[in-house]
Amino acid sequence: MSHSRTLGRRTLGQISGLLLAVFLFLSVFTAQSLAQTGGSGIELLSSEVTSEFQKGIRFDAEVRSSAEIEEIAVRFRIGQREVGAYEYLEPKEQGSGESIKASAFYRTNTTARYIAPGTIITYSFEVTDVDGNKLDTEESEYIYHDDRYEWEEITNGIITVSYHGPVSFRAKDILDATVQTLENMGPLLGAGVDDPIRITMYNNWPEMRPALPPDSETTRRELITEGQAHSPEGVLLVLGGASRASGIASHEVTHILVHRAGEGTLGRVPSWLNEGLAEFGNIQPGESYDRALNYAIQRDDLLPITGMNGQPGTPEDVIIFYGQARSIVRFMVEEYGADKMRELMATIKSGKNYRSAIPEVYGITPLELENQWRDSLGVQHRQLPDPESALPTPLPTAALSLFSIDTLRQQGSGATAVPSAATRASEPTEIPQPIVAPTAPPAVRAEQVAGTAVAALREIESEDGERSGGSCGIPTQGGVAEMSSVALLAGLAWLWLRRRRN
Repeated sequence: MSHSRTLGRRTLGQISGLLLAVFLFLSVFTAQSLAQTGGSGIELLSSEVTSEFQKGIRFDAEVRSSAEIEEIAVRFRIGQREVGAYEYLEPKEQGSGESIKASAFYRTNTTARYIAPGTIITYSFEVTDVDGNKLDTEESEYIYHDDRYEWEEITNGIITVSYHGPVSFRAKDILDATVQTLENMGPLLGAGVDDPIRITMYNNWPEMRPALPPDSETTRRELITEGQAHSPEGVLLVLGGASRASGIASHEVTHILVHRAGEGTLGRVPSWLNEGLAEFGNIQPGESYDRALNYAIQRDDLLPITGMNGQPGTPEDVIIFYGQARSIVRFMVEEYGADKMRELMATIKSGKNYRSAIPEVYGITPLELENQWRDSLGVQHRQLPDPESALPTPLPTAALSLFSIDTLRQQGSGATAVPSAATRASEPTEIPQPIVAPTAPPAVRAEQVAGTAVAALREIESEDGERSGGSCGIPTQGGVAEMSSVALLAGLAWLWLRRRRN
């Protein structure tokens, strides 16, 4: 009897629990339904996002409401950017019954609005009627693909490689290289490795070229880009047909990790540290940078690496720059350990300039750090220029005289016609000797050049950050990325000729 009562109580308890579960489910379902309809009869009947590659992205929606629709807008976030975008849809036709179809087109064919293929677009719609009722839809995701090809994917859950054609083995190699790089460099930098990273792999340069950010026609003719990182979006473009495609992917994905670990609204990692870390993390490094570095050491021609905010302008110096950057980063990690590098990244991300972040973390100035590295190579220290010699030498303004045919004859038949200056206006035919300003030592001149370029480089870097988050361009692994193959060969030839002449 007691046993029967126990069963009865259990049965009643189970029924009560089931009823409660049903009630809660209906409550949640009702709440979700109200959220989708705004509690006012506004309803999203259908929506669609379409890639119109190279031109832009189209957002379409069909909505229905018992009251007149006042506006339809789409909110969307591009990749992992912190700032989203907002576009209003224009009504294009009346649907069945009381529904309205509307569309918005977001152009991507400008540098400022460029979106890399493979980027995740997270979007939602906002619909408002004339009575002030509003519907906010749930977020959805769309992959902005290059619609010229049918893409297949290979993924490990975090990293996804999109490819087309019978090249799955290449995609697998790139996936494996990226996974290995995240395992190596994520802990070193203190970077998150759980956010998705998408890689779009092109088979050859003609395929990849239209997918890159808009640029001048001259640049498009001369450059061959083998890899490009769009760090805020968490997207890579890789030329799968390159000889060292895995190394390129490894280098580029490290840029994304550096961005996550060390860059924020205020923080920005200097180019020498960013590129040095990317090459340090490269699982398939080449030898060209080491050869260029050794040559610069032999010639006592090292760049003032920690005093540079950006890359040098000549091909030969770019190669040396990457060799130095990788070498000094290796020294920092081996001499001070991974903990200090993580701390440095976090300090820069907090908004501190690297010139103040390095002393805070390492207890030495950037110049002292560089000189410690120079000690490890057995080369002389770099000295800061004397403040007086770094300033331009003031010269008196010469009085201008009339320029005549006789003056031109006195200058010589082969000279360019340039008005001569005289110290006295009463002696127009007198040609004064040029005043020779003292020449600063080579090291001082290098510091002056680096210093005068800081403002312009910061402005360029700021614009790059606003546009696409710092795509990377380097001569990598004997190939070319964001650099003319002709220029790279010219740089190597310059180094060879310089060695032969000396």
